[in-house]
Amino acid sequence: MESSLLDSLLDIEEQFYNEGYHLGMADGATAGYTEGSVFAVEKGYEKFVEMGRLYGKALVWSQRLADSDSSETSDHTVAGAENVSLGPSICNVMDKLPAHSARLTKNLSTLLELVDPASLDMHNTEEAVNDSDERLKGAAVKAKLIQRAMGESEDPLDAASTTSDAQKPGDGTGSIEDISSLSIRH
Repeated sequence: MESSLLDSLLDIEEQFYNEGYHLGMADGATAGYTEGSVFAVEKGYEKFVEMGRLYGKALVWSQRLADSDSSETSDHTVAGAENVSLGPSICNVMDKLPAHSARLTKNLSTLLELVDPASLDMHNTEEAVNDSDERLKGAAVKAKLIQRAMGESEDPLDAASTTSDAQKPGDGTGSIEDISSLSIRH
């Protein structure tokens, strides 16, 4: 009788361990699914916000390209005709594009194809996620190429804060090796 009582006391640690393990697995599966779903929504939102931002930039660039093309042709063909603007008033004050090339036009059309919301696959499959990631990376590269070709700043705050007279010290990368902004002490 005493041996069975002693055996049950020795096995109680194993019993509590197994019970805790199974409860932890059940709670972990529920919490993991919930946390994974929230994480997926957050990351998906971040990716598609960036995709939408690039799509907006591409639309503005293509409109500026079309406006610069139409102003060049209208200046030569129709002298004295009034231009009627159907767009917002801010479009009237936007700078015309620098002399564009076929490469700029090709990069812009490629960017529009990459970020076109109608062609994005919204399914939650491995292929769809990989495709949207690849398209986002390619679109970011194309957007940088277009920005550099147009002479635009990559950071919108930099474009608003700098003037044509002021020069930024250094190469602007913020690298620790950029010492051109340091003053020499004697």
